[in-house]
Amino acid sequence: MGFSRATRDELARIMPERRCCQLAELAGLAYIDGTLTTQGYELIVGQAAAARMAFRLLKQLYQPYMEIRVRRRVRFSKHNVYTIRIPNQPRLHRIVGSLRGVHQRYSKERWGKPCCRKAFLRGVYICRGSLTNPRKNYHLEIVTDSFQQAAVIQSLMETFDLAPGVIQRKKHVALYFKDGQQISNLLNLLGGHTAVLNLENVRVVKGMRNQVNRLVNCETANMDKTLEAAFRQVENIKLIKDNGRFESLSQDLKEMANLRLQYPYASLKELGQLLDPPLSKSGVNHRFRKLDAIAEEIRKEKAEQGFRSSSAGNFQQ
Repeated sequence: MGFSRATRDELARIMPERRCCQLAELAGLAYIDGTLTTQGYELIVGQAAAARMAFRLLKQLYQPYMEIRVRRRVRFSKHNVYTIRIPNQPRLHRIVGSLRGVHQRYSKERWGKPCCRKAFLRGVYICRGSLTNPRKNYHLEIVTDSFQQAAVIQSLMETFDLAPGVIQRKKHVALYFKDGQQISNLLNLLGGHTAVLNLENVRVVKGMRNQVNRLVNCETANMDKTLEAAFRQVENIKLIKDNGRFESLSQDLKEMANLRLQYPYASLKELGQLLDPPLSKSGVNHRFRKLDAIAEEIRKEKAEQGFRSSSAGNFQQ
């Protein structure tokens, strides 16, 4: 079973204890997909969990006569469409009036109790929500049919410090979350505690993997810098030797230069440990800066000599 379906099924197994919360959840289920027709009231959903929950709530609250129909969404499709129809009957007016009352209150931002708000959002999610497998990426969305519906749901979520994004997709408007913590907070709010645990497990593994990758990248970058500096130091020492300046170096610089030639891949800290007495990393770096300065001086002298030779040749011509 996929992560999205497992989450929806978990939420659909929650039966609110209080009657007001039961009505709020039923109103959430019917908010987008409920329609009043000349033949009665219809709730058409694409999720079996939503159909089961709506049936249970209607039976618990009103015990109306209901007709249930299942059909394929399109020919050869594996997805079903579930229709719960409440034909014209004495209880219908009461059912429709109760649902519309909840919808109108929320449209006017008269939110009521937190428990009912949570139940309403749970009903909306069971009907229209989906969740990408967090091993791939973090993405939860609720698809509505209008900006007005999306705005009501968005405002309702904001009362719980949730901040969904809103995007239009052809004829639909979707509210979405891409932040793992916000998704976890929403699922916890709706009562999907198993889904939260599964999500957090994935987040922990991802976090550890990312941390390891960062450490490896950091170590690789540090190693590259160490090798680059070591190659430059070896070149400078060879330049000093080739130009007869090595013997004029102090004993400390000679010792440092010989160690670098002997251990071209060692870090500054490792070279310092090889000295007797050992020298700190900053001390080793200070000696190499002196060697670098001498090598740079030789390069400038050679450049000036080359310039003078070139100028003299041009003058003779």
